[in-house]
Amino acid sequence: MSAENLFALASVLVVFLALLAVRFHVGLSLMLAGMVGVVMLRTTDAAVSTVASQPFSTSADYSLTIIPLFMLMGVFAVHGRLAAAGFDGASRMLGRFPGGSALASLAGSGMFAAVTGSSVATVATMARVSTDAIVKAGHGIKLAAGVVSAGGTLGVLIPPSIVLVLYGVVTEESIGQLLLAGIGPGLLTILVYGITIVLLVVRERRRAARAPAAAAAVGGSTGSAAADGEAARPATDGAGTDVAGTDGARPAPVTRPDRAGVAYLAVIFLVSIGSIYAGIATPTEAASFGATAALIILLIRTRPPRWMTVLKESVTEAVGLTAMTFLLMAGAGVFTYFLALSGASSALVDAVVSADLAPYLVLVLCLLILLPLGMFLDGVSMILVAAPLLHPILTEYGFDGIWLGILVVKVAEMALITPPVGMNAFVYAGSVPEAGLGRVFRGIVPFIVADIVVVAILILVPDIVTFLPEMGNA
Repeated sequence: MSAENLFALASVLVVFLALLAVRFHVGLSLMLAGMVGVVMLRTTDAAVSTVASQPFSTSADYSLTIIPLFMLMGVFAVHGRLAAAGFDGASRMLGRFPGGSALASLAGSGMFAAVTGSSVATVATMARVSTDAIVKAGHGIKLAAGVVSAGGTLGVLIPPSIVLVLYGVVTEESIGQLLLAGIGPGLLTILVYGITIVLLVVRERRRAARAPAAAAAVGGSTGSAAADGEAARPATDGAGTDVAGTDGARPAPVTRPDRAGVAYLAVIFLVSIGSIYAGIATPTEAASFGATAALIILLIRTRPPRWMTVLKESVTEAVGLTAMTFLLMAGAGVFTYFLALSGASSALVDAVVSADLAPYLVLVLCLLILLPLGMFLDGVSMILVAAPLLHPILTEYGFDGIWLGILVVKVAEMALITPPVGMNAFVYAGSVPEAGLGRVFRGIVPFIVADIVVVAILILVPDIVTFLPEMGNA
């Protein structure tokens, strides 16, 4: 890169970070920063022309039709109370296990994240209700913070995932194969998170069992864990008698299980993702099938007088989410155009390849680059900014593009719970102020370890990612 281009790149990065620091919209920050760079390297007219044409060129791509369709499907599912039904069903299925309330919260967060496609929105929505349920079950708020913050990241892998769709768009990988590839890693993440929860609960119970003996030894003072609110006491009735129930908590009021809601969730998944796997529909067609099925289910579960109101609210919400996503894409398009103009993209690829490093070392280094991005950007923004840079580098080393996509998306969402500035942690702390940011980060640490284990397994056993896409092509 020439000195002029290098100076322009440094200036653009400073402008971009400054705009983020004053809480400017990420899409507009990318667009304005890219515009500054184009002005520095070309002319003001060229920059204005780029900004004027980018929104149309971004949204006019037929393959992007899948985004508003998946948005509609998710919003219809939420307004049809299917996320709540999934949470209720998970509570009834998992309540007998150690940490049943936390496991149910994990499952509920995964379902909600899958239908909304937003990690941050999932944390903001699930924080209060999940925390209340977990604390009521006798666990510390630190466990609740970790479960909810980490649970929000599940939606990036469990299809339908908007983040995977966007990765396919910016890297030109098959969207259908990416959606199928996310199923195995998504289930693996849930399994590892679940094991982590059970181990934390077992350790918590052992500490609680030791606490009375320790308290007696020091004249009745409570143990440090109890003082911090991490070890919870069994729920008791008015006479002080232990009450049997899920996780030792008071039994919840008997309610009628929403089995139909759980069945409807399965129908939407089978119609949308099953049709891709069966080879009877393209991803865009499958998204339209899923959105139609979700609309029909919404109408079935809504009383006729409220049909128009609910439909209006759903469509308005979906339009807003779609517009926000396309604004991010338009801004990323301007920013990417500047990077190509400056030669930064090709220079980065050439520099890495010429360094003659081991392929897997390059892979790990590229994945680690995503972690600091989580300090400033959400998952969608990270993919739009980083994927066009990382994908050419790693495919140059012969790595499979679909496998890479899953790893990059997984680590991008992992960045949202990584200290010191994991965005999900701040969202949770804002939604549950009594938790305190320090306790939230302590609760997240075991799940970061779990994520590292998942990424290591996916690197060592790539068939977990590629198995379903290969079967779909067979």
